[in-house]
Amino acid sequence: MLWKVNDGHSSDCLDSLVQEFGISKILTKLLAQRGISNKEQAESFLKPSLKNLSDPFEVSYLKQGVEHLSQAIDKKSSVFVFGDYDVDGISSIVQIVSILRIYGLDPSYCVPYRLSEGYGLNREAIDRGLKGSRPDLMIVVDCGTNSKESIDYLKSLGIYVVIIDHHQLTTELSENCLLINPHVNDLGRADSGWFNLSASGLVFKFLHGLIKHRKGLNDRIANEIKLSQIIDLAGMGTIADLVPLQGENRILARYALHHLRNNKRLGLLALLKESRVSNLATLSSSDISFRIAPRINASGRLSDASLPVELLLTDQAEFAQKSAKQLGELNNERQTIQKKIVEEAESKIKDFTSAQSAYILHSEKWHPGVVGIVASRISRKLNRPCLILGNEGEMVKGSGRSVGGVDLVKILTECESYLEHWGGHPMAVGVKLPQQNLGAFTKAFNQAMNDFYPEGIPEPELDIAGWVNFEDIGDELMDELSLLEPYGQMNPEPILGLKGVMLKEEAKTFANVHKRFSLTQKGKLEKVVEGIAWNFKNMPEANELVDLAVRLEWNTWNNKKTSRVILVDWKKSIL
Repeated sequence: MLWKVNDGHSSDCLDSLVQEFGISKILTKLLAQRGISNKEQAESFLKPSLKNLSDPFEVSYLKQGVEHLSQAIDKKSSVFVFGDYDVDGISSIVQIVSILRIYGLDPSYCVPYRLSEGYGLNREAIDRGLKGSRPDLMIVVDCGTNSKESIDYLKSLGIYVVIIDHHQLTTELSENCLLINPHVNDLGRADSGWFNLSASGLVFKFLHGLIKHRKGLNDRIANEIKLSQIIDLAGMGTIADLVPLQGENRILARYALHHLRNNKRLGLLALLKESRVSNLATLSSSDISFRIAPRINASGRLSDASLPVELLLTDQAEFAQKSAKQLGELNNERQTIQKKIVEEAESKIKDFTSAQSAYILHSEKWHPGVVGIVASRISRKLNRPCLILGNEGEMVKGSGRSVGGVDLVKILTECESYLEHWGGHPMAVGVKLPQQNLGAFTKAFNQAMNDFYPEGIPEPELDIAGWVNFEDIGDELMDELSLLEPYGQMNPEPILGLKGVMLKEEAKTFANVHKRFSLTQKGKLEKVVEGIAWNFKNMPEANELVDLAVRLEWNTWNNKKTSRVILVDWKKSIL
């Protein structure tokens, strides 16, 4: 793996930040890498505050949407909430239902069945959710922007539709709804702090606007509602949906983690326990991404995504525990299915030549709810773009994941004549095509790969935020790095480089595949840093001079918190 060390910031800039803000050169360098070069920017980034959230009515059409919902509250109208089946959609639904229940409304809600109804605002899910009723107002979250046919159908039923979404427009826009979507209506305002909000972030802003509007009407209930009642949900959806953790996304994510650590929501407490988050005091964005989100998403992938909605809304402890356990079981089932597909996919790959630049793998047996995770795992492991495809009736459907330097959108544009539907971004796509087109599509895809990347796939790169001195590793540096959290898109967890260090003794294996080690340096043998290497087979020898790429994290044991390093990669020392 090629190490790409970021050393491109002038010492003058770093010295200025050190003097202005009173922080270390290491932290100031990390801030500079994020485009932060003065005290005001640093303070805003390191100390995100709710007071820095902009006026919600800056978002186009949000005020009109708020007015419609406010009228529905006054008239005690029937409200129907429809949302996507992932964490962003689920947390959006729960926010709206929670606030409307405070106002005495009893909104119904619906999440599409992924396997039988597919993604988004579709006719089958609408009819099932409505059950023949005609609500006065329908609020659609985290989908709907590209659902003109379904929106027009709802209009024909006499239902007023408000859509709160963050996906880009790829089809004709329906005029029969009120659309709140910065990526459609506010394209000239991409520098606004709210432009890249996830759906759950936009819903939070929408409800913020509702409370503000109702306060202007001297509404007693609005004065009693606190945004902290829903910010845990907004931030959870934000973190899980992989939107850039900058601007207002960063504020929501930071405050969400604070409230999650002190959470009173029974469903979340049960889910945290089921997810084996043992210490809420150190809850991080990675716990959301890798523990909470997979369990919520597993319900949508394999079963009925209304289960996590009910879990997050419940005030019954027994129901919360039972539902959280169900989500845990569904996630275990998802992992079992995923493992089997990975094994079968890797077996198919053995039939390819080593010169293959990408993989398109298909089996009628593969579960369409899991193929995206499998594609991600294989693409990372083999450093090759990978499409994993299963069957949906007479159609082939699946997901693709790419690697650094390869744009899947550019590739699929050359092959789209064989596809019935596709979409996504350079690193992740979804495709659907007739089964008889699979051979021709595969050939066209491979040809496009060869045309655009004749030299083959670029060597994978590891971004190193910078070299640090061994003596700087410890609790004090970890305290400073914690100020950068929560980590996510556009704010990656820093990987630091250490030169000329060595293992004090041979690394010890635990759980068959992981390693524990103690790190030291010649001339500084009195200093020892503990470390973990997850899933590492080849480790340096004891006393061998090596350069390491590491992350820092807190380790809590017996109520004692200490810092340790997590090994990412290593090489023989270049000193």
